[in-house]
Amino acid sequence: MGSKGLKAIIIDPAQAGQVDIANPEEFRKIVKSWVYTLKHDIRCSLFSRFGTPFAISNSANQGTLPSNNYRSGRPANFIAVSGDSIQKILFERGGKMHGCMPGCVVQCSIIYPDKDGKRLCTAYEYETIAMLGTNLGITDPDAIARLKFMCDDLGVDAIETGSSLGLAADAGRMSFGDWQSAARVLEEIEKETPLGLALGNGVVATAQYLNISRIPAYKGQAIPGHDPRSVKGTGVTYFTSPMGADHTAGLTYRIPRNRDKQAENSLKSQIQAATCDAFGYCLNSVPGDRASIYQFFADLMNARYGLRLIPKDIMEIGKQTLRGQLAFNEKSEFSKMDSKGAAFVREETITPTGQVFDVDDGEIKNIWKGLDSYQEKEKVWEVRIPPLPDMMFGAGVVENMGERIRQLKIKKVFLTTDPVMFSMGRADEVRKILESSGISTVIFSDVEPDPPIELIERAGKIYTDNGCDGIVGLGGGSSMDTAKAVGLRVTHAGEMREYESIVGGTAKIKPPLPPIICIPTTSGTGSEVNPYAVITDKERDLKFMLMSNHLIPRLAVIDPIYCKTMPASLTVESGIDAMAHCIEGYVSLAIPYHPYFEAMAVYGVKLIGRSLPRAYKNGNDITARTDMCMAAICGGIAFLKGLGIGHAITHVLGAHYHLPHGRAAIYGLLCFVKANKETCKEQFIDMAQLLNRSNDLEEGLLKFYRKLDIPISLKALGIPKEDLKKIAFYASRDAVNMATDPTSVSEQKILELLLEIYE
Repeated sequence: MGSKGLKAIIIDPAQAGQVDIANPEEFRKIVKSWVYTLKHDIRCSLFSRFGTPFAISNSANQGTLPSNNYRSGRPANFIAVSGDSIQKILFERGGKMHGCMPGCVVQCSIIYPDKDGKRLCTAYEYETIAMLGTNLGITDPDAIARLKFMCDDLGVDAIETGSSLGLAADAGRMSFGDWQSAARVLEEIEKETPLGLALGNGVVATAQYLNISRIPAYKGQAIPGHDPRSVKGTGVTYFTSPMGADHTAGLTYRIPRNRDKQAENSLKSQIQAATCDAFGYCLNSVPGDRASIYQFFADLMNARYGLRLIPKDIMEIGKQTLRGQLAFNEKSEFSKMDSKGAAFVREETITPTGQVFDVDDGEIKNIWKGLDSYQEKEKVWEVRIPPLPDMMFGAGVVENMGERIRQLKIKKVFLTTDPVMFSMGRADEVRKILESSGISTVIFSDVEPDPPIELIERAGKIYTDNGCDGIVGLGGGSSMDTAKAVGLRVTHAGEMREYESIVGGTAKIKPPLPPIICIPTTSGTGSEVNPYAVITDKERDLKFMLMSNHLIPRLAVIDPIYCKTMPASLTVESGIDAMAHCIEGYVSLAIPYHPYFEAMAVYGVKLIGRSLPRAYKNGNDITARTDMCMAAICGGIAFLKGLGIGHAITHVLGAHYHLPHGRAAIYGLLCFVKANKETCKEQFIDMAQLLNRSNDLEEGLLKFYRKLDIPISLKALGIPKEDLKKIAFYASRDAVNMATDPTSVSEQKILELLLEIYE
């Protein structure tokens, strides 16, 4: 279009007739069901809330985000252009997400504003950031947006142009990290200088003009922002696709650094991408759960045309598309194009992963031999029950734990605890018990609420320097999460952010980890029995989750006597945290069917209903404390089924106003119940009955709060009313909890819920 002087092609549908649908009622039913699937799918939720920049952190952590013309896969300041950072800019300036097409449910495209709130550019995508940003050493989001606007204004492709500018930087025509020098080079295109003409014709033409042999391109097309050395399935796509190096032809991050079976990995993605292209369907609206795009297309076509297609027929359309493209390429001699410039990906290692693209040439060459026989494996939904740690449960069990811990073959324990437990003498108590069993102890008493990455790094060094071989977490959730994170730190290389669950970190956590023992002194988080640890990233101003069965403690020592020291306020807050885990987990859609988790949720609420008021009134009531210890276990297991907007709100209140998690959960849980009372009518009756024999969970919860002397007022917390919009915005960006909430709650609805409990 740019070469022909065209800015846009406008299609006027005014004279178009109504589309005939063979079975309109069934068609509407299928569409409605699919919209529900998309709204509750975590992958689509990430696209919807962050756009494609949500993948920036993932790619950087995998070592595939290009920097300085594909010389590194992890730019030094990539967080500045991560999805979280971009969304913060949108909130502060009034930018927004929108759909590329009318009717889009996901709406993952970004309208990026300048500091005055005026539109700076549109379609601010991952590839824009990678190729016009990090690949050029630029991590200023505004600078990237300005370069994107210039590309749009000139009518040139941002990926191809960003790659060409990388070559210009290599040749000294601009400077890495200097967006203004990049802008000056771009202006050469409009001036039609020799360099400008080369840039306008793409990376290969630019390389020829600048006499550069190291060209990040294949079959004439620039490698688009996903380095094939660290994401090898996508590399196979680049080197086999009928379109040349194209991420839309079959992007896959499955087993990214494994050199084996990547042809099959790529083939699956290429068939799916070709099928979506044939139907005019966006790849960003493909759910990552068990829903099948092929089944959806079959159902839709059957209702539209009165056909009897099955998923295999739909997949065949994608295969036919690929066959046609390959045949065309053969006749046009596309396959004979020289692509020697990309040889550097097989020869140069990329930092920090040290990887090269080493997939066997034969596997790549023979990929299309599997096209005819390939069939999608039927997705099997497996109900998984995670292992529980060995448990010592009951009043006084701490006294007997030394021998059980010694059986884990631990000689020197690293004890993580907080200053309060240390000053009360609890840490020294545990040390003496362990030493009486021949286990020496190194005490780390600097645990702080919501432990940050820096604390974990410091603790890990102390563990290693002292030759420890086991970890005990003594205290509340923060101490136990610290113990788990230290166990990960001392056995796994790289940055802690690499192991964040939402960016694929779970698969990277491998055994062995040192034995982890948890001794809770609060009754709320359930960290003593579950596979989670929550860590704070100060640089991104957010908490992130570590998740792996390898983080489940080897032993949980749960002694109600150790919970007696909780003051009344902490007793209430930790108890409400446990209840929030139970109630949200009971109805969460992360795992729609899981009777085991649901059973834990049910019993947890029963225990809390009968014993939290007693523990609040009398902290020495060991029977009530015992119930609450068990309730925390129930909640810690129940929320493996998922959570909802309650915890989305809770996390924002904690992160932005430094509220203890349990105190924030008081407000988050109430909002969750209000938001889901119609959707979860029957399940909430169950919960209300168990809590206090009520038939209305909202009324029952408020009555329960009054019994615990809990005031309900965000204003009383010192939160300005004008901040409610900010809370609603950031809560709505909690992609996982928003997707798995039973009700599709909008940002506006969250704001309304917050207003209801403000005064």
